[in-house]
Amino acid sequence: MYPAHTQTKLEYAIQTQEPLAEPTYQEKDTMQLSNYQNYVLQAQSSKHWKDVEFEEFVLLAQGQSKPYCKKWISYGCDNTKQHPHNKHYAEHKIKTCKVAFCPLCFESWINRQANRTTRRLTTFLEKRKFNFRHIVLSPPQEQAKSMSYVQLKTWLNQVLKVANIQTACVVFHPFRFQDEKKSIPYVSPHFHLMVYGRVTNTPEFYNKTQWLIKNKGDLENEIDIFNCARYLLSHCGVKKKTHAMRYLGDISYRKLKVEKEPQIQGCPYCNLPLRIFSINFDTKHRPPPIDYVGLWDSSCFSPIVDIDNDTQIPFYEMNDEPENNTDYSEELIFSFEELLSIKTNSSKIANYKYDMSLLKFKTAISCKTITSFC
Repeated sequence: MYPAHTQTKLEYAIQTQEPLAEPTYQEKDTMQLSNYQNYVLQAQSSKHWKDVEFEEFVLLAQGQSKPYCKKWISYGCDNTKQHPHNKHYAEHKIKTCKVAFCPLCFESWINRQANRTTRRLTTFLEKRKFNFRHIVLSPPQEQAKSMSYVQLKTWLNQVLKVANIQTACVVFHPFRFQDEKKSIPYVSPHFHLMVYGRVTNTPEFYNKTQWLIKNKGDLENEIDIFNCARYLLSHCGVKKKTHAMRYLGDISYRKLKVEKEPQIQGCPYCNLPLRIFSINFDTKHRPPPIDYVGLWDSSCFSPIVDIDNDTQIPFYEMNDEPENNTDYSEELIFSFEELLSIKTNSSKIANYKYDMSLLKFKTAISCKTITSFC
């Protein structure tokens, strides 16, 4: 993920948190928060955010979380014969549902979408001289409030032609806020864009369209783009089956192909896919810290086997009061995504172990084939 700790002139950056620590906010700190942090705070705490709706668009984090959201899950590899000191490799991760409506996972959704947008825009800029800029387009409000989202999009497309905007990333904001704390929203449809190319001057644009245009500044590097995208997503309108970010012109999905981020690798010692394990809690085993990544005693883990479609997955959560000499407890929860990964990876691991059993010398698996001689 692109870093978000550098303060920019647009003031979209968030202060860095301690590793693995949940951000904490206090009412008295509101005026010192960055714009992004403040929107995150209000999404979590403002009761007024739940009350607004426009054309089925709502604000982030106003839905229901799933039982496994923000809980830990233990991945690992028990191919100990190829690991140093014959130890188990463990890699613990936080599970998120990747949904904008979730009050626990919405920040993960924001960062994920902002990261994708940054990759797309920076890929487009690789062989170009100029930068994207952040602008705001606001239609006449009395007319806009009585229109549907489809009608507003059609109107926007007409307005973009007048403004000479062809390549842009568009985010729809159905609401503005009455107070500086951004806790009381009201319906006021407008669009935020990250635009590439020259934009027509403000007076000429207003005279032709009656729309207001505001230039918020250039995005000079990838960190500016990431911070801007994250800021725009933090209080955008979200609706089921509707993209929060739309790409127009030369950055559209049809015209610009962006390589996907590299998939997370498997075990760093034997390259096998990671499996899901249960952590053993008893007096004979000292379980690892919940955020541990690395080698550990293999007797502390038991693999999860997919018996049927109702198999439950062990998730872990920090305890307020430690029990059994551990800081976390286990809860069995059904998760289709994890069950699917068990089924997919089990066959790969079985095939790998079968290939290993056919080898006379185990080191031959890593040897390179000679295809030609000098």
